Amino acid sequence: MERLTQAQASLITTYSLYNVASEQKLPPIDANNTDTLKALLDVIQKREAMAYVQKIKKSIPTEVTELKRLLADVMLLLDGVDIKALKAKSKVAANAN
Repeated sequence: MERLTQAQASLITTYSLYNVASEQKLPPIDANNTDTLKALLDVIQKREAMAYVQKIKKSIPTEVTELKRLLADVMLLLDGVDIKALKAKSKVAANAN
């Protein structure tokens, strides 16, 4: 549960930074609602795709990559999957061989 709390705090901080840098502001975030997070990820990906198509990459806030990573991490944690723990177990198992 501590990992979820930390990930949500990082998500909220990065989301705030993204929103400040973004031309079009997004609504407040609910870091406990998976459906809201999925919708937010979809909006961010569409914005990024439109900026690439229109060749205005400068309009994409630099926080976009970290924000997408944190959104995915929090959504997985809300579903009961800790990707960091799984990677750590995998690394330990690989080193044991």
